[in-house]
Formats: sequence, C-alpha cells, structure tokens
Amino acid sequence: MSFYLGVDAGGTKTRAALGDDTTILARACGGSIKPLRVSREEAQANLAAILQELAHKSGVDLKQIAASCIGTAGVRLPRTDGWMRGILSACAGGAIMVCGDEEIALDAAFPGGAGVLVMAGTGSNTLGRTSAGQLLNIGGWGPALGDEGSGYWIGHQALRAAVRARDFGPPSRILELVAEFWKANNIGEIVEMAHASPDFSQLAPLVVECAEEGGIVSREVLERGGRLLGEDAAEAFRRVRKLDPDAPMPAIAFTGSILEKVAFVRDSMMETIRRSLPTVHILPEAVDPLEGALWRARHVCSAQPVG
Repeated sequence: MSFYLGVDAGGTKTRAALGDDTTILARACGGSIKPLRVSREEAQANLAAILQELAHKSGVDLKQIAASCIGTAGVRLPRTDGWMRGILSACAGGAIMVCGDEEIALDAAFPGGAGVLVMAGTGSNTLGRTSAGQLLNIGGWGPALGDEGSGYWIGHQALRAAVRARDFGPPSRILELVAEFWKANNIGEIVEMAHASPDFSQLAPLVVECAEEGGIVSREVLERGGRLLGEDAAEAFRRVRKLDPDAPMPAIAFTGSILEKVAFVRDSMMETIRRSLPTVHILPEAVDPLEGALWRARHVCSAQPVG
C-alpha cells in the first residue's frame, strides 16, 4: 500500500491530510509555513508538528510516504518552491510537488479537467484551466497590487472607507471596533498602526460583524469585493472558452474562508457571474483544496522523481 500527503499552506494556517490510494487516513492543522509570514525555523517547526500529528493519528511512518503535494500562494516567487521542498524533505519521504493553492483547489473541483476556480481567503486569485491542461491566471498579484475580495483587501478597504466616512459621514462603527481590536486610544493611533503594515486580514471579521448589524460602509466593501471576484471569474471563463472552443463548457468553483463563510461576498460574486454568464454552472459549495492536493500527489506527483 502506498501513502500520500496533501498540504494546503494558507496565509494564516496550514492544513494537511495523509491518505492511501483511496482514503484519507488523518487530517491535521497548524501554523503557517509560508515565506514572508514566518521564519524558516518557525515554518519547519510548524510543519513538523502537523506531520507528527498525522503520523500519530494514522500510525504511518512518514518516511514511507510515496509522494506529497503542497499547494500554496506565492509560487511565482523564486524562493517559495525551494523553501517548501526543503522543510518537507526534512520530515517526510517521497517525491514532492509544489504548486499554486488555486491549482489544488481546481483539482478538488475538476480533477485534472477544465474549469475555473475562484479563491478568496487571506489573499485571492482566480485560475482557469483548459481541457489540454493550459493554465491562466486572473488576479493573484498580492496585497500591494491586488487580492480583491480577500480578507486582507476587505480589512484594508473597510478601514479606508471608515476613515473617509468619518470625514464626510455618516460615521461607521468599523473605527470603534478596530480601535478596540488594536487597543488604540484615538484615531491618531489607528492611523499610525495602519501605516505600520499590519495584517489587515485580521480586521475582516470585524467588517463582517458590522455588515451583519446593518453597517452600510461594511456591506458596500464586502459586496464590491464579491463583484470584483465575479468579474475575475467571468474573464477567466471567457479566456478558457477562447482557448478551448470545442470542449464542453467549463464550470466555475470557489474556495477559501471568505467565500465559504461570508455570504455578502459569495452572493455578490455569484450574482455578478450569473449576470455576465447566465448559462454557466457554478458549484454550490466551496471545494476542499486538500482533496485536490491528495489527488495530485496520487496521480501526478507520484510519477515524478523524489524532490
């Protein structure tokens, strides 16, 4: 029997699953292992703890793993691939594949097939794939240049909108909640903290709270994020169809904590897609990227040389 490892390395947490040829044997969750989020030492320690938990739950020696697939954002950055391979090879055996977190989510929805995947968690990205396996990206440019509809974008944009609402009215409760969360005593301290490059994604739950209470500013930010994600999905769909005109019409899937848990964003995205592409099929539930990482480890990565 062969064993396979799938890893979904998110911005704030890492999820992993260990499986055999057909079944998931154990799951575990731990801290981030991403460059720019934690040091290499922290990443190594976090991954080791996750894998030890998997080994304990499954009874499998991790050196027996035939293949692993890590899905993560930032694969366009040169250091990401080597970083992930280095920390995983120190803990587990077998071949290693490092690919985009959108790719493993795409495989969870459409294993090896054509489709469009929208991801919105800490960051955001949209990926399309043709029936021949050609990939295309819309978005995914990181927090400084894009990541529309993501947790980081929501927190940042809502705080910007709240400051403007303070000037022009009516005021938003966001500033009150942010001050409490950041332990700021006044607007001046909020401004200083905002310019110190904080993790704005931590503010996203506060924005959702305000929107659920009827806050106009918060709801507008969430719905605008959904519209932008919907526009990305529609554009990716059109490009896939242009590259693959004779193939069956692809469907659209989504994943990530924002689209899974925040109805304001998800509903706005779906409405935008349906208005632009009324006949396209949208999968009704968020897909689990770990399923795609394991599929890829079993079907793609296991055929590669040990990394």
